[in-house]
Amino acid sequence: MTANPISTDEKGILRARLEENGEKWLACIRDVSEEQAQFSPGEGQWNILQVAEHVAVAERQMLAMWRKLMQPGTTPREKDEAIVAAQSDRNKKNSAPERSLPTGRFRALRDAEAEFELNRQNSISALLIAEGLREKTVEHPLAGLVDGYQLFLVMAMHPLRHVYQVEEIKAAPGFPAAK
Repeated sequence: MTANPISTDEKGILRARLEENGEKWLACIRDVSEEQAQFSPGEGQWNILQVAEHVAVAERQMLAMWRKLMQPGTTPREKDEAIVAAQSDRNKKNSAPERSLPTGRFRALRDAEAEFELNRQNSISALLIAEGLREKTVEHPLAGLVDGYQLFLVMAMHPLRHVYQVEEIKAAPGFPAAK
């Protein structure tokens, strides 16, 4: 038995957040045409395809981080609330870690969408079999030292942050009308 286990309810809530925010992300990009996906609201700003690439790649990388780099340790549970608040706040712009910057990995938005769906399903599957989430930690490039529960919480909340970003792009002057 682990010293600081999460309850079945907590794991269920985390799974529900992964599913719900994954669906919100997919709903946000599903109505975007390939032409619209290429629109950038300004110099140096990502287009929707680049945002989708980042979201898909970051999901895969965070799961790989959990699988390969977890170490015994704990973090304060109060950090859970800070993670939720930080991922929901678009007023504070974060620079993406180099390894999850868009590089043109996907030629079409639908490819990035499919990759995200696969990666999100892999994350949910990993969560379901994970044990000792509160007793293992990883160093997240932006959130710092997080326990396993908190890493899956970052994964759950991350796409929601980018839903807001895509909505900002869609509202930008010059965004192409749907055809």
